[in-house]
Amino acid sequence: MKQLDLADSDYDRVMLLARAWQVSGGEAVRRLLDHFVREVGTPAAGQEPADDGVPIYADYGGERVEARYHKATKRVDITSGVLAGRSYKSPSGAAMGVVQALNPNVHNNRNGWSFWFIAENGEALQTIRP
Repeated sequence: MKQLDLADSDYDRVMLLARAWQVSGGEAVRRLLDHFVREVGTPAAGQEPADDGVPIYADYGGERVEARYHKATKRVDITSGVLAGRSYKSPSGAAMGVVQALNPNVHNNRNGWSFWFIAENGEALQTIRP
């Protein structure tokens, strides 16, 4: 078993979580890492790497915004336009971000499943919705 050196304040925080969850400090760290893997999509040991995603696009306000949709996590990573480099937890969150960036004077509430289209075939993203 390997060990990590932690600053006292970090150790105290891990042990606070461990007490709250009624588990060992090591188990608290494992849970935090598992949560990070689920949220960010980083593969855990023994897992396949996360998929590259499905290329998607949206045409809004006369601009085309390209992105990648990750089926496993439902995340959308914007790859072009004013939001390039941003990542959203859902297609709807990404759609709202695009609307807010390109037309801040309108209400940005959008259904991402019908806002985004699959680049390969032009079908709405909802056709591959899990």
